[in-house]
Amino acid sequence: MKTIFICSVLTFLTVCNTYSQEKHYEFNRLNTRKQTLKGQSTSEIYSVSYVKTKGSLNPEYTKLKSELEKVIADSISKTANYFKALDKFNDLSTIKNKVIAFNNSSKSFRNKVTLLKEAQILASNYHIKDLFYSDKHINKDMKAGFLLLSLNPENMKVHLNKVLLKLDNKIKVPEKPTYESIVALREKLSRTKKIKDIKNLKNKKGYTLQNSIVPPEEITGNYSVVGEYFVLSKPTNRFLKDQLISKKTVLSLHITKAKLYTKEERVLIQNKRTKEMYLVDTSFLNGFSIKS
Repeated sequence: MKTIFICSVLTFLTVCNTYSQEKHYEFNRLNTRKQTLKGQSTSEIYSVSYVKTKGSLNPEYTKLKSELEKVIADSISKTANYFKALDKFNDLSTIKNKVIAFNNSSKSFRNKVTLLKEAQILASNYHIKDLFYSDKHINKDMKAGFLLLSLNPENMKVHLNKVLLKLDNKIKVPEKPTYESIVALREKLSRTKKIKDIKNLKNKKGYTLQNSIVPPEEITGNYSVVGEYFVLSKPTNRFLKDQLISKKTVLSLHITKAKLYTKEERVLIQNKRTKEMYLVDTSFLNGFSIKS
């Protein structure tokens, strides 16, 4: 019974001793401003986050993706140009067929002149300057010439035959485009890792310094100390820039002070309620905390 009592006391004292060793700090704006007015100062305070290291894009994946995008854009462009050329071929062929139909028709000029009018409208779309038809609305600059030709059917036929010969030189069947294999590139891309393997990184997760500087007045509430750390100013030993590392790590890996932001350790504290974390120096803890 006596042994049980002694064990219980020892357990209680151990718990109390452990709790008493935990460092807790409280801050509020009013006290911080008072201490600032008294001349109390501190080093810059940075917010800290616990993040999972993201691997960088695989250069091979980026290259293939860029190549695929280029091939797709090229295919779209080739297709658009092909159908544009095909439309032109069909329209020029239509002009030719209308002119031939006009020359071969035995109908009166009035009943078949619509064929030339339609041919002229299509020709104007392709900036063809040859005369097919003219009136006060369409191709009006050539109205006098067309009137003279319409009065002499034979001259009209000779003129239109000359235009047809010129038109034949412009009518060319467009070649179907050839395409690079988009399917093959897509399959190759699907087999390529998007993110580089990050297994070589020392820590895939860790505390990382954020870029924003936090004013002392913003640190309010109850905080506990997470630990003491150095901050890397450049990537080294498979750690990342701005990553927090312990003194033990610095010593074991022989990391030089030239690769650290400061020569002294700084303290990482965490808000008990919001879980926000900040990197501060000991002068902030001792000078601005209400109780420590």
